[in-house]
Amino acid sequence: MKLRKITAITLAGAMAAATLGMTAMAADTDWKSFKIDPAQIPQEKLDTTISVACSIRGLENPYINTIKVGMEMFCEYLDSIGQKYEMQVLDSGGSNDTEINNMKQFAAKANGNAIAYSDPNESAICTSLVEAMAESGGYIGTAWNREEEDTVEDYNPNWVIHTSPDNVANGKAIASALFDQMGGKGQILVVEGMLGNTANNDRVKGLEEALAEYPDIEVAAQDTANWATADALTLVETWLNQYPDVGGIWCANDNMATGAMQALENAGLLGKVGVVGIDANNDVVDAIKAGNATATVSSNGYLQGGYTLAICYAAWAGLIDPEELPLEYREFATPATVITSENVDEYIASYIDATPEFDFSEIFWCKAD
Repeated sequence: MKLRKITAITLAGAMAAATLGMTAMAADTDWKSFKIDPAQIPQEKLDTTISVACSIRGLENPYINTIKVGMEMFCEYLDSIGQKYEMQVLDSGGSNDTEINNMKQFAAKANGNAIAYSDPNESAICTSLVEAMAESGGYIGTAWNREEEDTVEDYNPNWVIHTSPDNVANGKAIASALFDQMGGKGQILVVEGMLGNTANNDRVKGLEEALAEYPDIEVAAQDTANWATADALTLVETWLNQYPDVGGIWCANDNMATGAMQALENAGLLGKVGVVGIDANNDVVDAIKAGNATATVSSNGYLQGGYTLAICYAAWAGLIDPEELPLEYREFATPATVITSENVDEYIASYIDATPEFDFSEIFWCKAD
């Protein structure tokens, strides 16, 4: 049963807020410019060891690994302000049950002194992850996947934010880049991710919008490879035997784009058939530079992991009250960058050859304009 407007366990948080003298923010607060002031964090909070986690599904995915690095970057910020903390990765390995159990154990052990970033494996388990934190009094920010009818306001104040890049727009953008490279006509193969995953479904919607604008593009085959390189390799190898004249391959993420490129290389077609994906994995970015892939999208996992935790930290420390935030500052899109041959060198210089830097005190810098 879904827990609505949880208040029982969060009573402790409310009492703490009163003790700390947290005052209501004015309705006209400039949230975009809000900044954590370490001088306003009570010493009691700084001396409390806060548990920090990111709940993800496998560090073998380069994009997901950047989320973990974003958490580590945020924890360096906690070091700089003198906050005691413990950090851990909750790796589900792609199992819904494992992800839920990981969060329950993490939340219960921290007893309210916890913040977490979570990328739910599927939309259906988002509320279970949120409930685990809310029942213990911790604070959670989710990304990518949730049920359409759910909102952060269902679990005030513990479900602090839900964010995602605009997956429809990104799915359409890579499709348009692919179709343009093909001269606006020809056959494509479509490799989807997990079918119960919000990100996949929205990216496919974007693809469908692009297809409506390019009537001479035909989908020759479409199936799921479950975000996996090996599955995409097998799928595309089979399709290439059936559709040897295909002009492009649209993939819902870069792991699968890598598998598609491996299949093309095995068939002697690498660089001759366009490939697109999403996540800006290093090998796909390198392939764009080499002319072997067409486009990808950087969702900036560093930003997603780090700033989600920064906003949750501000709530735990009593610097913001999630219930007083406008909904547009609790459910919002984060920035994304489409990478093509035109800007690939700039991206490599900023994000591959160098580690980006962020000011996590400016907690809403992560909100797309």
